[in-house]
Amino acid sequence: MAPEPNRIPVALHCRVTVELVDLTGQTERGEFTLVTGKQADLTSGLLDENTPLARALLGHVAGETVPYMSGDLMEVRILKVESRNNSVPSDAARKRRADVQKAAAQSEITSQMIFSTASGSKWGDYEVDMDKLLKDDDE
Repeated sequence: MAPEPNRIPVALHCRVTVELVDLTGQTERGEFTLVTGKQADLTSGLLDENTPLARALLGHVAGETVPYMSGDLMEVRILKVESRNNSVPSDAARKRRADVQKAAAQSEITSQMIFSTASGSKWGDYEVDMDKLLKDDDE
């Protein structure tokens, strides 16, 4: 028999909705899935189970308020816990690597554009090879 939806304890692969409460009482809502360190990517909503926040929440259920002193935060309210049973997309790591590669390419483009427009450059004329920089490494 499965536990009641609102009594599921926070565990690995659970989807958790929380309210972070700061010292002034202001709240910020967050939603994430607890995953292993290898799968973690907070921008994609995948929180490493070994982070201080995840460790504070593990074993608690929806409706509980957990003390959490970090920066200006004082507690976390657990609003919802859903069991996902290993539902982290299998291609999450590949997508994360692709995002990092795109960011690196954009950074390189910006650096080369700045270099190419520098006045009085001792390197002479310089042209940015956009096709080479934007080439997909998977091709």
